[in-house]
Amino acid sequence: MANQISVCPLMVGKRTTEFIKPSNQPHYETLSLSTLDNDPRNEIMYCTIYVYDAERNAARIHHHDDHPESLLKDALSNLLVHYYPLSGKLNRRKRDGKLQLRCNGAEGVPFTVATSNLDLSSLGYLENVGFDTASLLLPQIDDENYDREIGYYPLALQITKFPCGGFTIGTALTHAVCDGFGVARFISSLMELAAGKSEPTVVPTWERDLLVGIPDDRPVEIPGADKACRLAVSHYMPTKDMISEAVNVKPEDIKRLKEDLLRESDFSGQILTTFEVLGAYIWRSRIRALKLNPDGIVVLGLAVAIRRAVDPPLPDGYYGNACMDMHVELTAREVDETPISEIVKLVKEAKIKAHDKEYIAEQLRNTEKLTRMGEQFEGRRDGLFFLTDWRNIGWFGSMDFGWGEPVNLLPVVPPDRAADLGMLLGPCKLDQKMVGGVKVVMTLPRDAMPKFKEEMEALDKIGET
Repeated sequence: MANQISVCPLMVGKRTTEFIKPSNQPHYETLSLSTLDNDPRNEIMYCTIYVYDAERNAARIHHHDDHPESLLKDALSNLLVHYYPLSGKLNRRKRDGKLQLRCNGAEGVPFTVATSNLDLSSLGYLENVGFDTASLLLPQIDDENYDREIGYYPLALQITKFPCGGFTIGTALTHAVCDGFGVARFISSLMELAAGKSEPTVVPTWERDLLVGIPDDRPVEIPGADKACRLAVSHYMPTKDMISEAVNVKPEDIKRLKEDLLRESDFSGQILTTFEVLGAYIWRSRIRALKLNPDGIVVLGLAVAIRRAVDPPLPDGYYGNACMDMHVELTAREVDETPISEIVKLVKEAKIKAHDKEYIAEQLRNTEKLTRMGEQFEGRRDGLFFLTDWRNIGWFGSMDFGWGEPVNLLPVVPPDRAADLGMLLGPCKLDQKMVGGVKVVMTLPRDAMPKFKEEMEALDKIGET
């Protein structure tokens, strides 16, 4: 486990932001979004930083005629012909709580070029930088316009150049318009065009009406509301002293954990995925670290893709939200004392349920009603934990547009929003020992983090007699 690095302060000089518009075919329309897009829980920004290291590709870069920002600007302008909604503005109507995207042909995507005073190596290639440092490498989001009729930009980019010759690409893309799959598809298409293709391999399609729920007369169900007073709590929370850290899980530890679970229980020939086994183990580790009260309810949330489960299946170019939020509920004592293999079985059951067509239809109906009524869960969230997997959402093809593949990828989530969120990522490519391993990013109260790392380090001893 690498601790957050300590270096002299990063200083980033930002130039005037340019607005990149579609290269042709301006659109003038107002677009509606799906029921899942409209869910208020999805109105957050996906912020990600891609790290490109000059030293690994010095010869190629030396002979490259174009600057990365020039290629990316041209590629973005051409790509927005297909993804034109991302060049509009998004706002939520007061009368019914629904989002709408306004495309008037005059807007564009904010694109900032910046410079850094430090080399990437002195920042550890962003392997474990803090939120404040990472934020300097992201485009600034105009939060002031979120509640105004004028709306806000659903997409923004920033390229930051470093003295070493490397650079980062920081993206901010609202979850209300794209899920993880959609973000990956967009970024992949951007890299394709920057590398020289004239059109993206998969042409995007809007078609948000394919996932719109039809309300009925049944009472609305607010997820978690019936358990609010019984949710587990931690004496560490609430607190403003939250920290985010990355824990590397070696491939051999994952292999041993799976083998141990197969010895522990009969899975009837089912494949154990890394997400399932690590997710169960991480959930238990978090509960122990927070010292949640044993009889309180704890909830593990996971997003399950339904692109092929709906009828008809969503087209390949669909880039909106297409996941069901599923939950596994137990008491903190049950998670602590139940064999990990049994928790894995509950995760598998939740994934299967998410593909039931009747269940999907019911959840769409309920979410539609929740949005119109403006109802949301309120209460302490200590016992709630949502785990998301960024390894397999589909980084389609190469991200090399002339400077090699990025050596690292860093999602950036504000500590207050990350308090009940865990992420599984691919490891930094500069660490050859971690090929096939997983990087776990977790945000916890500072005093609880040592116990969490202790639990994760215990993976080394799995299977020992």
